[in-house]
This record gives sequence, structure tokens and C-alpha cells, in this order.
Amino acid sequence: MAIDLQDIADFLKQTPPFDSLDGGQLEYALDHAEAVYVSQQNQQQILREGHPALYLVRSGTFDLIDKRGKHLERLETGDLFGFPSLLTGRTISNKLDALADGILYSWDEATFNYLRRYSKSFERYFMQAQEQRLLTEQRSEGDAPDWTERDIGQVIARELISIGSDTSIQQAAEKMSASKVSSLLVVDEGQLRGILTDRDLRNRVVAKGVSYDVSVAAVMTQMPEFVYARQSLFDALTIMNHANIHHLPVLDDNDTPVGMITTTDLMQQQRSEPVFLMNALFKAKDRQALIEEAQKVPDYLRTFAKRVKDIGMVGRLLASLTDGMTRKLIRLYEEEHGSAPTAYAWMAFGSQAREDQTLSSDQDNGLLLSDNINTTQREYFAGMAEFVCTGLAECGIRLCPGDVMAMNEKWRRTSLEWREQFLKWIKSPTPDAILHSMIFFDSRLIAGNTPLYRKHREGVAKIAQQDIFLGNIGRHIGELNVPLGLFNRLRTTSEEGGDYIDIKKQGVAIVNDIVRLYSLMEGLTMPATPARLLALRDSRLLSASDNQNLLEAWQFLTQLRLTHQLRISGTTEPVNAVDPETLSTLERRQLKAAFRIIKDAQQGIAFKVGRGM
Repeated sequence: MAIDLQDIADFLKQTPPFDSLDGGQLEYALDHAEAVYVSQQNQQQILREGHPALYLVRSGTFDLIDKRGKHLERLETGDLFGFPSLLTGRTISNKLDALADGILYSWDEATFNYLRRYSKSFERYFMQAQEQRLLTEQRSEGDAPDWTERDIGQVIARELISIGSDTSIQQAAEKMSASKVSSLLVVDEGQLRGILTDRDLRNRVVAKGVSYDVSVAAVMTQMPEFVYARQSLFDALTIMNHANIHHLPVLDDNDTPVGMITTTDLMQQQRSEPVFLMNALFKAKDRQALIEEAQKVPDYLRTFAKRVKDIGMVGRLLASLTDGMTRKLIRLYEEEHGSAPTAYAWMAFGSQAREDQTLSSDQDNGLLLSDNINTTQREYFAGMAEFVCTGLAECGIRLCPGDVMAMNEKWRRTSLEWREQFLKWIKSPTPDAILHSMIFFDSRLIAGNTPLYRKHREGVAKIAQQDIFLGNIGRHIGELNVPLGLFNRLRTTSEEGGDYIDIKKQGVAIVNDIVRLYSLMEGLTMPATPARLLALRDSRLLSASDNQNLLEAWQFLTQLRLTHQLRISGTTEPVNAVDPETLSTLERRQLKAAFRIIKDAQQGIAFKVGRGM
């Protein structure tokens, strides 16, 4: 069929992703375009096996039908199809049903690949379109779970390969070679003692000149991170990213080792998933490369959120990505300025520590320094803090408006200085003192010396267990405003553009405060709210039903907040506040129930703290 090049050029200039092509690329697309008039009589000639092509509907109406006769998509002017086979190499199995005759433009595989190669925006469009199509297909097949939600036990690649701790290094290396693995679990009497990796052999044996007759107990990694077979692949991914490791022992519920999961196993389970994004951040060669990779995070998270059942995973993933950016920036600083001159711990506070970050979250971080530090060493860490905090800001994690960052010397202290500061907060519990202390209690080690951080965090937990201090926190929580009035009515605040309820300040944050207080009373040190509630299950402070109610309220509010932020992305609407009138009847009912749970929990705090529990 003859083509009017000017007509098709005008059409392509208004049709994504062709509208993003430059002059030369558009001319190439025009030169290689073909046009065909499609009707019921010749529709079978489209989408033929062995002839993959990209199709663009110029006119007419068509249905895309799968091999089982199921309707997949209605195609009208401006719609594209055929690209999945071009991207994946899959056999063409779908058919076209012409509902109204029309014209299709098409491009062969060579042309499609040429445009992908020379136009990043063209390439990005089809990768995103393919990912969305995969999600649509996945849901149409019974709402299959995202790969990250699968149980680890379902995907362990091979049976357990282990050695005893008395095995010689020589024997262990021979077993690794014979089994074609890069790591071995060290197991004694059915219990995990350690892990031996090729990195251990390289760094602790060869580089140190250790005799190959020495037992592996001398060079293995003792007390390694591990995961249970019943946990999800996302849990494994998070642990491996946090610890910067590539091999993770897997245990059953009796703590018996059953296998190993590796980053390779994870990569085999995914398409274009978090592990690739994390690896890209890790492998960034310099600060600018890291910033460029980080710019992909918001779009990825929006796509990720659409396909996971538990939207709370978005917060965990974003926190994990922020951890990765932080560690990479620390490494880049050390490459330029040398290794840290003394022990330190880089700490995340707030939402990053709790792993419930959102796209609107800002930085909250600090540095814990060794007590024997000198002035020159302090200057080194001041430089590190400036480099990392400004780098995170350029990566999209904005600077903290309250200046709770390691680049502020008030949040960069030695262990002794931190303890002294805590004692001041406890003895003089002003509103600011309570706020700052609660920020620190939600802390998590990101990089540096684990024993230094753990010792200090446990010490601070003991300092906090003073009735007067806990009572002041309890009173502070009791004064927080829950937007629920008489007759269970939602109370909104009038702002420019509407009447809103701040889901973060009046909901999520109060639950975090309540659960944090109970955790302080029990001496718990984990930062995440769900993990704290799990640890409080057998506590005398919370009944099983109250515990479950708080968890469900927190989950609902965090999901509502994240869903709202994804919906308003690119608008000027407030990121943490919602207009109840925009919610469904069910959502408003659930919102009222969540606030009622919070109010009841506030009253419980007043009763329990008042009685000195």
C-alpha cells in the first residue's frame, strides 16, 4: 500500500514514543514504514509466526485475542502492538480480530532495534509498556503473586552443600570446585556455625598466606546473616542488600540449615526487578553515575506498587535503595579521602530506619563516633557527612528541614557525647527533647562498626527505662490530635484547595509513637513498627487483640498514604493529607475504625504509664 510520507510524519509526531525521535531517527522510521489495509478478509495475515513486527493503528478498531480465544486488548487509533515478541523473542500466538476496517503502519525487527538502540526514550517507552503488559497478563492469570512474594523454600537452586568446622581449607576448596559453587555452609551437628565463600579464601587465606591445612573455623565468616525458608524472596533481597552480601544461608523452622540462596538465584526469578536497580546503584562508578541511576527510582517504585499485594513493600524497598545509595556514597568518599581513621557507625533515623519510607520522605541520619577520636579525625567525618547528605539530596532524598542529619554536628557525636545528650533529654524533657529522643530511638545501622552501634543502642535503651521519662512521653502521646470527633465523625482541617486529614501526622506517626513507647518500656531496640509489634505479642503491656488492631490500623494508614501519594504524583495536592470526600465509603469507614483504635490506644497509654508499668 502506498504511503503518504507527510501524512504519516504528522501522525507520528503526535504519537508516543515516535514523538520523542529526533529528525534523523524520524526520517529513518518513515523510510522503513509499511502500511496495510486490514479487514476481516486479511486479518489472519497480521501477527504471523516467524514475522515479528511493531504495529501502529492509524484507523479502524481491532481486538487482540490470545491463543485460547480470550480478549486481551481493544486497539484503536494510536495504539501499538506486536512489540512483546520483538522484545522477548517469544513465539507469536495472539491473533487480530478486525471489528472495523482500518490501516496499520508496521516496522520490521531490524528497524525496531535500530530505533531502540539510538533513542533512549523510544527504548524506555517499550520496556515500560512491556512491564505493564506482563503485569496485566499476570493478573489475568489469577492475580499471581509478584516474584518477590514467593517463599524462599520454593526457589532454592540446589540441595544443601556443607562441611564441618574441622574441615581443612584445602578440603573445602576442593569441595567447592567439585560442586561448582562459590560458597559452603559450615554445619556442626545440624547447626549453622558459619559460611565460607570464595572471598574468604581470597582475602583471609591466600592474601594472608594461611596454611591450607588449617581448619575452616579459623577463616570462615562466623554467625552469618540467614533467612528462613518460609520467608519471602523480598526478605532475602533486603537482608542481602543491607549486609552487602551475595550468599545467604536458609534455615527451616527448627534452625536446621536446608540450603543457600544467592544473588544469582534472585536474578533468575525476576525480569527487571529491584535486584537490578540495587546492583546498578552498587556498581555506579562515581557520584554522577549514582545520581543518574537514582533518578530511575521514583518511576520504578510507582510501577512496583501497582503489582504487589502488600504496598508496604514499597516503603521497605525504598529504604533498602536509600541504604544502598548511602553505602555507595560512603565508599566513594573513602576512595577519595582514605579509609575511616577510627571506628564509626552511620545511622538512619525515622522512616528510613523503620523501613516505611515514601517518595516524600526526607533524610534523617547521624553518626556515632569512637570515644577516642581527635580533632583531625572529626574533620574527616564532617567531610563524610557533608558528602553523603548532599549526595543523597542529589539522588532525590531531600535534606531534612529540621536539620536532623549527620552534616549537623549535633547529630554527629561520640558514644559518650550521645549518652550525655540523652541524659539531658531525660532530665529536661522539653517538647524538643522528647521529639529528638524519639527520633533517635527509631535508628538502624547502615554502615560502619556493628559492635560499636549495638553496644551504644542497647545502652541508650537502658537509659530510657526511667518512669519519669516514659511518663513524659506518654503524656506527649496523649496530647496528640486524632481527627475523630463526636458521633465518630472525621474532623478535617481547612487548607487552601480543600478540607484535609493529615494521614502521616494524625495517624501513622501516632501509631509509631505508641508502639515505640511500649518498645522502650520492654527494652526493645528494633526500629520497624511491625517488627516491634511482633516482639510485643507476649508482652503484658498489650493484649493480643490490641496488638493486632494497632498493626492493622498502621497497615491501613500507611497503604492509604502511599496510594494517595502515587495517585497525586505530579500535582500540587498535599502529599500526606487526604480529603475524606475523595475516599470510597469503605475507605472512610476503615479510616474511622483506624482512628478509633488509635484513640483507644492513647487512653491505654495514659492508664498504663500512669500506673507506672
